[in-house]
This record gives sequence, C-alpha cells and structure tokens, in this order.
Amino acid sequence: MDSPFHSASELKQLFKLIGKSLDAVQLSHGRLQGQFKVANLGGIVLIELQTNQRLLLNGERGHDCMSFCFEATGMADEHRLFNIPIAQYSLNGFRQGQIESHFQLSANTTTYLAILSISRFNAFLSHCDSADVIEELETNNALQINPLMHAQFRQSFQHLLEDQPSTSQQRRQKICNLYGLFLNAISNKSEHKYLSYNPSPRQRLVREFVAWGFKNAEQDYNLDQISEFLFASRRTLIQGTKESFGMGPMEIMKRVRLEQVNWILRTPDVRADRKFRTISEIAQNYGFQSRGHFAKAYQQVFAESPSETWLKSANQ
Repeated sequence: MDSPFHSASELKQLFKLIGKSLDAVQLSHGRLQGQFKVANLGGIVLIELQTNQRLLLNGERGHDCMSFCFEATGMADEHRLFNIPIAQYSLNGFRQGQIESHFQLSANTTTYLAILSISRFNAFLSHCDSADVIEELETNNALQINPLMHAQFRQSFQHLLEDQPSTSQQRRQKICNLYGLFLNAISNKSEHKYLSYNPSPRQRLVREFVAWGFKNAEQDYNLDQISEFLFASRRTLIQGTKESFGMGPMEIMKRVRLEQVNWILRTPDVRADRKFRTISEIAQNYGFQSRGHFAKAYQQVFAESPSETWLKSANQ
C-alpha cells in the first residue's frame, strides 16, 4: 500500500486498514500533504510516514504488539513520544507490555515504524540466547544509537518498502534479517544507550486529556469541567498542554473538534449516515455556534474554507 493523505482523519483511516486504532489531529497550520507507505512481511509490518504538517496520534496499539520507530534524519525537533522529546538518532516505542500509543510527528519529516509481535520477537531472542535483553525492553521505551546504525536502519527500511519480497521464503528471510538488526541495536550497550521510560505526572495527564478529548469531542465542556473529569488542576493541565503542544487545553479541544468536522466534510457517506444536510449543522454538532468564528478557525488550520472541503468531496 502506498497512499497519499490530505487530512489527519484520512491518516487515521489508513492506520485502521492495518488494524491499528489511532485518532489523529493536525497541530500546525496549512494544507496537509502526506504519504503512507506499507510493507506487510507477515511477521512485521513496515510503515513509512511522510508529513508536511505537525501531527498528533493517540490510541492503542493492541496486545502482543511492540514497535521500533525512528525519524529519518535523526533530528526532528518536535517529535515526541508520550510527550517526551525523542533523542537524536534513536529507536523509540518498543516498550513491551504498553498498550497505549501517543506520539507527535514534526512537520516536513519522514518517520519509519516496524510493528511486530512481542511473543515472536521474544522467541527469537531466546533462540539467540539473548533473552536477558527482554527485561530492558520491558522497562525502557527508547534507545539512542550511533548515526551509522541509524543510517543502516533507514536504508534497510527504504529497501524493503521499495522492493517488497514476493515469496513467503523471502519474507521469512527478511524478517530474520530485521530481527537480527534489532538485536544488534538493543544488545550493543557499549555504543548504544537505553533511555528510561519515565513520563512525569504532567506528561501522563496530557496523554489522558487527549484520549478524553477525542471521546468527548461532541460535548461542550469548559476548562473547569474538563479538569474535574481528569482530577487535575486547571494550572497543571494548562502547563502540560503548553509544554507538549505549545497551546492550551481548550485550543487542543478546538483542534480535535475541527478535525471531526473536517472528516465529515470530506466524507459524503458519513454525512448521509448521520443525516447532516448543511455545514452549519455539522459545525454546531461540534460546538461551533458562530458561523463566522467557525469558518475563520477552520480556514486558519486547514488553509481552505469549509465549503471548499465540502465541494472537493462532492467532486471525488
């Protein structure tokens, strides 16, 4: 699969095609141009994700699932994992036993992900007499590697995505090669450094807030009510979202609601199912009572008017 996407909600649907439930929202302003490329090797799914805008993804990756992800240049300033900035030249997201997924992608970057089974990878480690590293994978979520190995990962992923193996035997061989590459990285403690997984209470609160926000996008709650639902103070929530996203919690909620509107405007079938006949009905459903305020906010984020989005969907 090699698919373009032009909204965060379209990216959400692409993840759904590979069995991953992730909500997505665009954090920066401007037209989104992205590319989502997938290679399914059977035991590993490889993803190349390009975006020209800053994105936030949040959800669950599922049981018996781990991932190794990295940004192609090794220098993505706004990449964050559980609201923690990623280290330069690092593998991220492999902590075993973790169900949640919460990460940010910097604008104008390419990110690679390998999604694999915990049980199968641990069986490989045991087969290689390397079961001792499993404890490291259960307590850490990032590993800083040297630039040479980072480049090796990038080249391996690019090659597999561009020239996918065609037979089951070839796929098994490629999986073993990737497992070996991962093992070399996580077992080389003399050159590589594990980065402990230790989000602060405020960083954990932000992830919880984002998950809550997606579930309650159609409800018109104020900041005091949101803080009460999350058992947090207004100040802590404001500080946490500003540290993680550069904006306050109510602006994040507005972005989430705008993203929902954008998806419905892009999708005639959804409009029909929910019996929306006008843009105003959709906007009001997500708490935008002022047509002028809504249109201005929508234009600012997506660089087009709501009616332009609606017309594009009608012409598809």
